[in-house]
Amino acid sequence: MGLYWVPVLLGAAGIVLLLAVAVVCLAHVRRFVHAAQHERRRAGESVVPLRAAAAELRARR
Repeated sequence: MGLYWVPVLLGAAGIVLLLAVAVVCLAHVRRFVHAAQHERRRAGESVVPLRAAAAELRARR
């Protein structure tokens, strides 16, 4: 019986490692995108009172 299974196991381990790295990277990207959307939503909500105040000031003039 030869050692033909060593490169097969190394190749399988390499594929599993690459898949694990891809999953971790995808999770980080999803988390970053979610945080960016949340911040954009918060920024949009904070602009609404300012727009209302600006419209009120324009109406007074």
